Amino acid sequence: MTILKNIINAYSLHRLNLVLNSVFYRFSLDRRDNTFLPTKFMTDPWSGNPDTGKDIINGTMRDSEFTVNLSEIFTKKYHPGVNYVKYVFCFAWIRDLQAVGGNNSMKFTRDLILMFIDNYRGTRKFWLDTDGWAIFVTAERIINLIFSYSFFASGSNDSVQKKILSSLSEQYSHLWRCYTSELNSLAKIAALKAIFICLCSMRSIQSTKIKKIIKEICCVAEEEFDKSGMLMNYNPVDHFNVFRNFIEIRFMAKNIGIDLPKRIFSDLLSEMASCVRFFRLGDGMISNQIGDKDDKELTITPSRQLIDTALSVVESKKSGEKTITGFMRLSTKRMVIIVNTLPRHVKSHFNPPSEPGLNIFDFEASFGVRRPIKLSDVSVLSNGMRVKIGKHSKYFADRNIENNKLLFTGEVIQKNHYFDFTFKRKIEIHLNQEKVSGTDTVYMSGSFYIFSRFILDRNVTLKKIHTRCILVTIDNCEYIFSIAPDNKDCEIFITDESWPFYPMIEICRAANHNNQISWSIET
Repeated sequence: MTILKNIINAYSLHRLNLVLNSVFYRFSLDRRDNTFLPTKFMTDPWSGNPDTGKDIINGTMRDSEFTVNLSEIFTKKYHPGVNYVKYVFCFAWIRDLQAVGGNNSMKFTRDLILMFIDNYRGTRKFWLDTDGWAIFVTAERIINLIFSYSFFASGSNDSVQKKILSSLSEQYSHLWRCYTSELNSLAKIAALKAIFICLCSMRSIQSTKIKKIIKEICCVAEEEFDKSGMLMNYNPVDHFNVFRNFIEIRFMAKNIGIDLPKRIFSDLLSEMASCVRFFRLGDGMISNQIGDKDDKELTITPSRQLIDTALSVVESKKSGEKTITGFMRLSTKRMVIIVNTLPRHVKSHFNPPSEPGLNIFDFEASFGVRRPIKLSDVSVLSNGMRVKIGKHSKYFADRNIENNKLLFTGEVIQKNHYFDFTFKRKIEIHLNQEKVSGTDTVYMSGSFYIFSRFILDRNVTLKKIHTRCILVTIDNCEYIFSIAPDNKDCEIFITDESWPFYPMIEICRAANHNNQISWSIET
């Protein structure tokens, strides 16, 4: 059955590609300006960030080392390294401009939308642009246009409103024709959400299509979540974005009086909310853990305000500590640490392709409302090659409380024809102070190098005050990063920018058969 399904999908994709490559495809798209009834449009349930909105208006919004200008991105004049391109084409920034308010913000938003419409309509085959017209991007853009329509269209003349509504029909028409060929389940859920909200916003009632879309949403949801209510790629940001999609569907259904299946839009949503709380750190943001995801194509990191609002409208029915496959949450009154406890056979967001980590027992830590440690991993180099954890390795992780400390221990063992390898990581959180310490130990046949790496928040400043000690400053708060006295032959390095533009501390130690690195960080 799976083979037949794959064959059908491959044939559908091939047929769609032939259609999309035709110059006549654009003439088949619906450009009517009376398809939608603006009075049925749902008001945006999420709040934006006015500070980001002001940066956008002033042209000072930054992405890593680049200053992002929205008009330049719409006209294809952006630097190829800019990571905000999909965020810009999703129109998620409208929410931030709406938070600023005022006529200037409204006019600025409207001008950008009209610029986008003029630019894509002036392109011969605009729908083949993967930056601006991927299924996920198109779906999110449609939703943001509908949600904020009353903001940017208010006070505009009839011709402007007709132009925007005509574009909205055109984008919906494209999405409706192409969504079935989408193989990525997360993009498909976003597309189904957009189609559902569009159908509910049309002048004429589309009851048959609405029932069909609801059924498809439920089928995808039942395939993509485990028993704990966690998305099965175990990526916290992706999980939250799907969580948000379901909430938006539920909002729209409630507005027009449509009943949704309780097993998805009540029971599953409650479990999903518990998972979001599990992955939330002290700064209010979602964990950076990568899970089993191997790309960032669909990743839009949610703001703290967005997370607050989403959790406030969904009740977690189950009390007690949540358990999620492959992760462990260590929390005290002063600190929260989330540890990955399974080998992940993916490329980390933080590691250059040439320097992969072991991808097990990685962790991130928040000290109160600050998260100076974005990721800590370990990399091992033997005979010029980086060690990777194989699928047949043995591993375990545990935690307990000893001597007024919350203690995590993890061990992975790998044996093959070439070498025996054991990696142990111990993390200690001091219950009564903001301090975390740890020991990374490697046992391996032959000589090797062990690298303990700490990737920090991009807003930190680093200062080496001793050969064994580094001062880390973030938001006027100082942390001391130090190496244990017995690690005399360790070398410590700091970089202001590591891939992708995050400061990093790296401790290196040469070893033969076994060695360890002990470290600590405290306020």
